[in-house]
Amino acid sequence: MNRIEDMLTNIELIHNVKILYACEAGSRAYGFATEGSDYDIRFIYVAPLKNYLSLWKKEDTITQQDDMYDIQGWDIKKALLLARKSNPSLYEWMLSPIIYRELDFAMLSLKDTVLKDYSSKVLAFHYANMAKNNLHAWSKKNVASHLVHAVRASLMLEQVIHNKPVTIEFEELIKKSNTFTQEDLGLLFCLKTREEITDKLHISQLHAKVSNFIDASEESLVFLKEGTVNRNMLEELFFQQLGIEGEGDHKS
Repeated sequence: MNRIEDMLTNIELIHNVKILYACEAGSRAYGFATEGSDYDIRFIYVAPLKNYLSLWKKEDTITQQDDMYDIQGWDIKKALLLARKSNPSLYEWMLSPIIYRELDFAMLSLKDTVLKDYSSKVLAFHYANMAKNNLHAWSKKNVASHLVHAVRASLMLEQVIHNKPVTIEFEELIKKSNTFTQEDLGLLFCLKTREEITDKLHISQLHAKVSNFIDASEESLVFLKEGTVNRNMLEELFFQQLGIEGEGDHKS
């Protein structure tokens, strides 16, 4: 943790920004990491006010990567605009069980609105497409990560459909699932760690289970609720972080 905190502090110094929130977003957050898994660190930051007043468009993403640490941050303006669109990545960041920098107090309403006012329809179509694409890739390449992602996307889709978006952790998703089992999870972990699989039939069955679940779910996706993220609230959050007053504050 100290290593990660040092890296975040160094990013702040180099890029002259303030990190408002930082979390884990990959296999470690899913509770599905192996000994060699890297760290997928994601964060939201605010830059100096003059960046937002500049005539020229500034970078809104910070990235840093090596063999062990994959770090990416979004500028607050980018994050808020994506919150308005129920961005799935931002949604998962807010659900991460591994937090490196707690949300700034003024930003707590962002988490609240991302998790409560998101569009079920946007998330559902995202996870359905992710499951289908990874299932197709698994059929072509037989790379374990594709089947893992296909099942994870299906579990997230099942959670969204049943209106219970509370976790991104594999174990918890499996416990809530009416489709997938602990045995399925064990098989995925064996695939990921390249352990020998004795029950080859189970792999085919899991592939079919994902395919059947997606087919059975697709017709219902169009009936899921749209998002109700409050545009004015997001703008006020933005103004607060920049230390300026909103447009409405000048009205008599």
